[in-house]
Amino acid sequence: MENKENNSTKTETKSFFEDWSTWRIVRIILIAFPFLIFYIYNSLHTAKSVKTKKTLHKELKELHSERISLESEITRASKQTKIAEKLKESGLKESTTPPIKIIRESK
Repeated sequence: MENKENNSTKTETKSFFEDWSTWRIVRIILIAFPFLIFYIYNSLHTAKSVKTKKTLHKELKELHSERISLESEITRASKQTKIAEKLKESGLKESTTPPIKIIRESK
């Protein structure tokens, strides 16, 4: 009785693998290959994009801090006392009298 069961199992296994012809396997590989290539490309592209994003984010932080320091430097340099000190070296003096408004009479 065991012999008959063994024979039937062998024939089922054989018929299963007989269905898998060489052309069928090649077709499956040809269908799966473009998907595999796309998956690899997509993962590499994503890794490159993440690396670029990190680099740009770091550069943006550096530029932001540089902008803040330059703004504060310009603010300090444009104060009246700083300008007066710089002009004093060249021989110009700060005006102590307020400006006079000139009014022109119309004809």
